[in-house]
Amino acid sequence: PFEPQYVLLRRQQKNHLRFKEPSTSGGGFDTASLEMLRKGLMRMPRQVTQAHNKRASVVLPLCNVGGIPCILFEKRAGHLRAHPDEVCLPGGMVSENDDPSIVSTSLREMEEEIVGIHRDNVSVLGILRCNWGEVAQITGIAVTPVVCFIGDLDEMNLHPNPDEVAECFTVPLSSFLEHDRWIHKENCAPIFTGGPHVIWGLTGYIVNRFVKDVLARYTITFSSEIKSDNLSDKRTPPSSQ
Repeated sequence: PFEPQYVLLRRQQKNHLRFKEPSTSGGGFDTASLEMLRKGLMRMPRQVTQAHNKRASVVLPLCNVGGIPCILFEKRAGHLRAHPDEVCLPGGMVSENDDPSIVSTSLREMEEEIVGIHRDNVSVLGILRCNWGEVAQITGIAVTPVVCFIGDLDEMNLHPNPDEVAECFTVPLSSFLEHDRWIHKENCAPIFTGGPHVIWGLTGYIVNRFVKDVLARYTITFSSEIKSDNLSDKRTPPSSQ
C-alpha cells in the first residue's frame, strides 16, 4: 500500500471531485463534494490588508437543481438607483447594529432579498479570500464573499423580494468550467457569457476566483455529460405578494 504508484493514486482520488448523474439519487452537490470544497476554501492563503471603512459581504450560493450542481444569482430590480438590472450575488453592506460577523451580514441580506431561504438551513462552507485591493478597485468597497450551500431548489419555494430583486436564476457549475464562455480583458473583471444573463463586474470577478482558486485544485468529473444548453435555467419571478 505504500508503493509510489498507490500513494499517487490515493492522492489523486483525494483531489477528485465527482458529481453523480442527475437522474441518480443524490446527484449534484453531496456531503463528500461539499466537504472537499470546504477544505479547499480553508487552504486558501490569508490576505493581509489594511482596514477598510466600507465593508460588505455577499453569498456565493451553491445549490442543486434537478440533481445538477448550480450557482444561484439575482438580477437587480430595474427601479433601483444603483446598478439596476445587473446580475449580482445576494448580499449587502455590514450593519454594525445587526451583524455580529461578516458571515451574518451575507446571510441576513440573502434572507431579505430571497424569501424562502432561511439561514438555519444554509451550510456555510467558508470565506473566499479575495484580494481586497482588486475588489476595492472594482467597487470602492471591501466585499467579502461567503461560499454557502443553500440546498435543493426543487424542494424550496423561493420568491425574490421585488423591492430589490427582479428575478433569480441558476447556472450549472459545469458551464463555468468551459473556458470559451469567459471573456478576459486587460484591466477589466472577467465576463461570463454562458448563462441567461451576462455576468460581469464584481460578480464575474468572484465567480472566476472561485473557479481558479478553489475548483482548479480538483479534477472535476460528471457521471454523465452535462451540457448547459440542454438544461432549463431555474428562474423564479418576483412574488406578487
